[in-house]
Order: sequence, then structure tokens, then C-alpha cells
Amino acid sequence: MLEEYHDIIVGAGSSGAVLAARLSQDPRRRVLLLEAGPDYRTLEDTPDDLRNAKWMSMTGHDWGMRANAVRGRVIHYPRGKVIGGSSAVNACIALRGIPQDYDEWAAGGGPSWSWSNVLPYFRKLEDDRDHEGGVIHGQGGPLPICRWRSEELLPVQAGFRDAALALGFPGTNDHNDPASMGVGPWPMNRRGSLRFSTAMAYLQPARSRPNLVIRPGALVARVLCERGRAIGVELATGRGVETIRSGQVILSAGAIGSPAILLRSGIGPALELAALDIPIVCDLPGVGRNLIDHPQAGVSVVPKAGICDPSQPVAQIGLRYTAEGSTERADMQLYTVGQADLTQTPALMSLVGAPMIFSVMAVLQRPRSRGQVALASADPRLPPRIDLNYLQDPEDRRRLMDGVRLAWRLVKSGPLAAYGERIVILTEQLLERDMMLAGYLQMAVTTIYHPVGTNRMGGDADDRAVVDEDCRVRGVSGLRVIDASIMPTIPRANTNLTCIMIGERMADRLASQS
Repeated sequence: MLEEYHDIIVGAGSSGAVLAARLSQDPRRRVLLLEAGPDYRTLEDTPDDLRNAKWMSMTGHDWGMRANAVRGRVIHYPRGKVIGGSSAVNACIALRGIPQDYDEWAAGGGPSWSWSNVLPYFRKLEDDRDHEGGVIHGQGGPLPICRWRSEELLPVQAGFRDAALALGFPGTNDHNDPASMGVGPWPMNRRGSLRFSTAMAYLQPARSRPNLVIRPGALVARVLCERGRAIGVELATGRGVETIRSGQVILSAGAIGSPAILLRSGIGPALELAALDIPIVCDLPGVGRNLIDHPQAGVSVVPKAGICDPSQPVAQIGLRYTAEGSTERADMQLYTVGQADLTQTPALMSLVGAPMIFSVMAVLQRPRSRGQVALASADPRLPPRIDLNYLQDPEDRRRLMDGVRLAWRLVKSGPLAAYGERIVILTEQLLERDMMLAGYLQMAVTTIYHPVGTNRMGGDADDRAVVDEDCRVRGVSGLRVIDASIMPTIPRANTNLTCIMIGERMADRLASQS
């Protein structure tokens, strides 16, 4: 049977949409982009929850997955199920991380992923008109980047900034400057209040190309392999099974979806596959391991009347700093969730005793704990098992406890305290005792939606590496993984921009190898 496509890309999210748009620039290359979620072809057809950059869409276009945050506690684990993936539902924060993040990748078996090699692709993807000129930022790229101006800040957001400044943290106007630390406006991929997901920034200009086929509602069951080579994919449809052949298969289904597809394809730890009666194609023990996410916990406040409104932006200002006693620069992040409407969660509203809260959240940017993605079933319609394993490492717990204590100080500080009526759950007595605060974290720690690492990149000597530095799956030719799952460690940043950079960089490498 002849190949129907040169490339099949599975997943139209932060990396996959970029790959499809860039690879299809070559008219000789026939590209099929598969996405399990829906497709909105025009801005006018796109629902408001996907267009509005002021807030996140947590349920409207979601896979509905659950995850074990810590032993005995399960949380909702949102992932975008739509063309654009999680870039279409997130908070639009466009951070890069710092040079040490990528130099660490290079030292760990991906020598071509150093900061000096990835910076050109961060510049290529962006159109940052706040900081024109120089070697740090780019202009003219697909993704507009801007920051909230001081006069645009909501009272709670301005109060958070002023409280951080009052505690001695420096101010910054550019969190993407490698030398930057302190408190300032988040860079965001938006134009006004309009979100620029990869669906809008990359796919919209490419849709008219005859060699690009975008197929929504396509659930990939597995990669098809013959004699150690990927030859296509198998879709699970309402009518049974559909097979599509290609010269190359690229998984861009994210840190949860991509390892699950590999496992269903017989690529992963042999004993786990055998237990599910999945024929083994390649014994790769690292598939699904090394799950890393940024854990967060914070201090929530019932606002005074008239301070918060559900239509307001959810995030405008952030603080990046190094935890006391830490050897890792910029390993903590604090930010203000401008408002959370509790009216849709009656049990929580009853517990809090108010319809709305705002919060100061502490986020650990360099966690040491590691989790896992595994199959509960070989059925592609059933979600995988996600174990986040937050706070397993004592140093993670220590730094996040310190972060919550700092959040408390900010909430109690004059510039921010003026907007709060009362603090929810936490008390000074609880904060003063490590054992009690550790118990609070077990109850409160949750995700900031940044899973990475489950098909990690590494050198030949790393027996848990799933892909090499060119994102080729070890032991299976014609198969690559290009998304958040290849990250060997997690950047000190919201991960969306890094995923887009990965797509940009690998599109260039693939084009040069054709």
C-alpha cells in the first residue's frame, strides 16, 4: 500500500500545530494533522472561551482527566481537547525560562538544545513590540507578545505588585530577559483581549494549502509498526478501526497523550505492556516515567465588595525569585489569581462562605519529585493513570511551604490587604508550625497545568531516554515525539512558549533533512 502522507502529526496543540504549519510550507510535503477535539476554522466560529485571553477554559474543551496529586487525593487535570490544544485554553502567559534550563538539556544528552541554540527560535516565534531591538526579543513572528501597562492593572494585581515591592523585591518590565528577576507584568500571547493560540497564530494562515489536511475528531489508538518501523496510525472511530499510512509519524499529543499512544502501540516497559496483553514492539522502560509538573499552593482571600468581577483578567502580574536556602536561581514563582467564581462549585462556596475569592499562589519551578503516566487499559477511549507524586521530595515541600508563608505576608501587606475581607482556612498559628503547614499542603497542593518529561530526551548512555536529540524514538525508525514530553527537565516558566519553540526548532531540522 502506498503512503498517503509524508508526515502524520498526532495532536494539534502547542507543538503539533507549529510543525504542521511550518512543514507544509514545502508544497512537495503532504502533511496530515490529526486532533481528537473539534476544529473552529474561523475566528467568528470560535467560542468565546477560546478567544478570550482574560481567563482559562477549564471544562469547555477538556479531556476530563483526573490525576493523583498526592497519595489519597485526586484532582481534575485539565488538558485542551481542540485544535490549538492547551494553547487554546490556558492563561496565555508567554515565559521562556532561563538559559540554565536549556544548557541543562544540552549537558544531559541533547547538546544541540543549549540556550544559544534555542534563543533564535524563541525570537522567531514572537512579535514582541514592548521590547524592540537587541538580541533578546524578536519582531514579526506569528505570536504577538505584550504586557499589561500600569494603568491597565486591576486593583488586586496592582496591590500584589506594590506589596512585593514593599517587601524589597525588585521590579521588572521584562520577565523574558535572562537577567530579570522580581515582580512585573507577565508577557502574554494576546492582542488586546484576543487570545493567540497556535491554532490562530500558525494554522489559520496555512489552512488554504492543498498539501495540508487538518482532521478534527480523530482519536489515535496506536502507531502501526512493521519490522521496527512506524508506517502509519490506527484511528478509533465509531465505525471501527481506520488505518492511515505515512512515511513518518510524529506524536505531538503532549506529556500525557504521547506516552499513552506509545504504550498502546507496544512501545514502553515490556512488563507493563504484557500485563495489558499489548504486543511488544520495543521495550523502552522510560516511556511514561519522569513526569514533572509545577506544583502550587497559596493563600485565598474573600474580597471586599466590588473589588472582583468574573469578567476581569485572571492574571496580570507575577513575581520570580529564588527560595531562601536554594542553590537554584529563580526556582519560585508567585502570582495573583485576580478572581475565582465559586458559584459553579456549591460545596466549595459553602466551605468558603462566599461566592468569590482571589488568591496569591506559590509555584515551585524546580521540583525534584517525579511522577508517572501509565495505562489503565489498552482502550484509547479510557484515560491513562496519572500519578503526579507532588511533594515526595522533602526539599520540594520545604520550598513550597516557604512560598505559602511569603504569599501570606503579601496578602497581609498594606497594598494588598486593603482589598481583602478575610483569609480563607489559613491562620497564623497554622503557618507557624511546619507539621500543620505540611498537612495543609497535602490538602491544597494542585497543578498549574505544566506536565512535561514523560518521553524524555537523552544520550545513548541513558537507558531511560525515550528519544534522542532529534526527537527520534529509540528502537523504532520513522517515529518521532515532538512536544512537552521530550523535556528532560522542566523550565522555570509556564511551558507553552517552550513547546512552541520545540515545534519551531524541530520543523527547521526536519525540513533541512528532507
